[in-house]
Formats: sequence, C-alpha cells, structure tokens
Amino acid sequence: MSYPSLRSKCGIRNAAYFSDEDNAMIERFSRTCIAAAVSLGLAMLAPAALAQTQPATPQQAPQGNAAAPQSDTGPAPNDTELKNFAGAAVDVQNIRQSLQPQLAAAQSADARTQLQQSAEKKMEAAVESHQLTPHRYVQIANLVQTDDTIRARVEKLMPPQPQPQPQPSGS
Repeated sequence: MSYPSLRSKCGIRNAAYFSDEDNAMIERFSRTCIAAAVSLGLAMLAPAALAQTQPATPQQAPQGNAAAPQSDTGPAPNDTELKNFAGAAVDVQNIRQSLQPQLAAAQSADARTQLQQSAEKKMEAAVESHQLTPHRYVQIANLVQTDDTIRARVEKLMPPQPQPQPQPSGS
C-alpha cells in the first residue's frame, strides 16, 4: 500500500488522493479546530456578556455564590438551542476575526475600547439573531467547555467552514 507524499496531501486540488476515511478525519479535525477557536472566543466574550446581563448589585445574584457566573450552565439545552448556538458561535468568531486587524491598527486605548464595545454590540446582535439571549449563549458556552457530550453535539451542528484555497505556485 503506497501513501501519497505529504506534499500532495497539503493542497486542496490533490483531495482526490484522500480516502473517505482521510476526508472524514480532516473534517473532524477542522470542526475540532473551529470548536477550539469558538471556545477561545467565548472565553473572551463571556465576561462582557455577563457584565451586561448580570444585575448591578452583587446581592441580587441568584444563589449568592460568587462563582455562579463562571459555572452557570442553566437547564440542559435542547437541539434547537444547540443549533442556534452553533450558528451564533460562528458569527461571533467571524466578528472577532474581523476585529483583530482593526484593534492592531488602533492608535489609542480609547480607540481600542470603542472598537471592542462596537464588536460586543455586534456579537450580542449576532447571538440574538439566532434566538438566544447573551446570558443563555454564555450558559451553553460553559457547557460546551465542560461537557464532552454537549461539545460533540455542537461540533456536529457547526456549519461547514470553507476550506482555504491553495496558493498557485510559480513553478
């Protein structure tokens, strides 16, 4: 049994060399990478979303537990919520990615703060456009980070991501 060279496996146009098993593995790996990126994005979004949805006074916290926002997972999400979460997570990640160059180019801390606030509003709108409240989004995100079963269900529901196009070589 011969294997194609590593070089032939790197380009999309050589996808014919992949077996169905390889394609399935690549798909799972891609989804896992996306899920990891989404989890990272969620970890950065969660404090902002919680700050906007939590009451201003700490005495009003539901259980009086200081760690509640970190571990608040709410009721188990149903399939519709998980599907909505998967779509919202992709939108949130896209907003975060589009923000990175703008943040890098910002001339002052005030400009960065304004960009971040604008992005937070866009992220909230994206979450709400998927019929989730920011608070529920964060609850599900906490579950995705801690529950392997929920994470696997969300990964299955993630929309396929476009594959990067290979750069033509000048040879």
